[in-house]
Amino acid sequence: MRTRLSGVLLSLALAAPVMAEPRSFSVNDPSGQYLVEVLFPDVPQDLQHLAPALITLRDKRSLEILQQLQTPDAQVPLDQQGRTVDWRLMGENGVVYFADINQDGRQDLAIRNGTGADKDFQSSYDVYLQDPHTSHWVLNGPLTDLAKETSGGMFSINPKDGIIHSQTDRGCCWTRASRYQMRDGKLVRLSAYTQAEVPATDDDANNSMPSGYMLRTTGEWKDGQWLETPRLEGPVNEDPEFLAGTLNGKIPVQLWYQQQGAVLIGEVRYTKSGSGKPIKLVGDQGEYGDQSFIYLHEYADDGRQTGIWRITRETVEPYAYAGTWVSGAKGDQPELQIQLHRQDRAPEYDKLGDVARDQRDGHYQMRDDFLGRDGDLDLKILPERDAQGREVAELNVTLKDTGTDKIIITTHQRVPMETANLIIVRAPQAPPRAGPYHIQLVKGFAVIEHNSAPDSQDYLTGFYRKQP
Repeated sequence: MRTRLSGVLLSLALAAPVMAEPRSFSVNDPSGQYLVEVLFPDVPQDLQHLAPALITLRDKRSLEILQQLQTPDAQVPLDQQGRTVDWRLMGENGVVYFADINQDGRQDLAIRNGTGADKDFQSSYDVYLQDPHTSHWVLNGPLTDLAKETSGGMFSINPKDGIIHSQTDRGCCWTRASRYQMRDGKLVRLSAYTQAEVPATDDDANNSMPSGYMLRTTGEWKDGQWLETPRLEGPVNEDPEFLAGTLNGKIPVQLWYQQQGAVLIGEVRYTKSGSGKPIKLVGDQGEYGDQSFIYLHEYADDGRQTGIWRITRETVEPYAYAGTWVSGAKGDQPELQIQLHRQDRAPEYDKLGDVARDQRDGHYQMRDDFLGRDGDLDLKILPERDAQGREVAELNVTLKDTGTDKIIITTHQRVPMETANLIIVRAPQAPPRAGPYHIQLVKGFAVIEHNSAPDSQDYLTGFYRKQP
């Protein structure tokens, strides 16, 4: 119900199941003009459950009742010890929320009224604007609808300009942020952007889109028209992981890696053997049996693999990292056991994040991979742009048999770039047998993949090391 009341206490008490004694709370609004009383006729034993409440607004000086409103579903602002939790009583996540939403100098009011579609992360509010001619608050439909869409608590308002900020999240992979303002009594959308995860495509698709990229659509008014502009962005970069431990219980190592979409980059350092200098790592994630693993491949400067790390995180405390390490690309050497744990270290930020634009051009190479191939990639980002404003890449890829030096496949392409670090070669430009493929550029490597590629020599897959 969303009606003004003068004697609803009885109806509220009858509507709610008998659980506990009534509890009331009082608080002043931010302007100091009003005393707000919040009465819960029945307090549920589980304080996470919502309950009916009666909100009484009084004149602060005379204590005259100005208006009474009710809500069927609000959270009782108590902790488990029975103490009042202020932020649950008033504020963007409270039972009541005050702000000058329409910038008319009067305090407007929102009252908690249940949950949204995502019950764990979304609260609903009824939003009331104060009538300029009376001491009453009037329900506003558009603002109430906007509050129901906003994730978390109430939408926020900038007190300086009245700009309303609303964000809606759906699961892990979709979000919309919008800016609104009340103008002449109407809710006007000023701008918005929507960000949605772009799913990786299957092997029967034509674009070989890898995972980890987002489609960001920006909306704004231009010359009186609402225009939306989509743009692919990414990859999504996760926080780096820092690990330390041993190989075979004897060889001390330090390792870090960062997930960048479908690709992992990092470094490993053998602290008491070899040169002690960091060795570049690149890899991905995969499944082996019923476990998830990360696969990190050590690479020498010439593009030759020197080791493969297969690591999984244990599911019981202390949640250590374990796995196996083998030398060489073909993995036919004896395995060494990996024992690692997390380590607090200061990140070297220049090694993290996306590859710089001026570091993308050049020669990349792979030597004697697990399929016995040598690969060479020459890449140049051209100064011109396509009709959609995208950069254009010119590339040459050649694969040879390592033992015979016989050419397996060679290709020359000139294609637009999807983002500053992603190239997709679609049919009919892609080799007929191999099909569409993509190239993701990261610091020190170009990673060429088909989303579902068999282990065949004529597929343009591999980790190609950037050359000086």
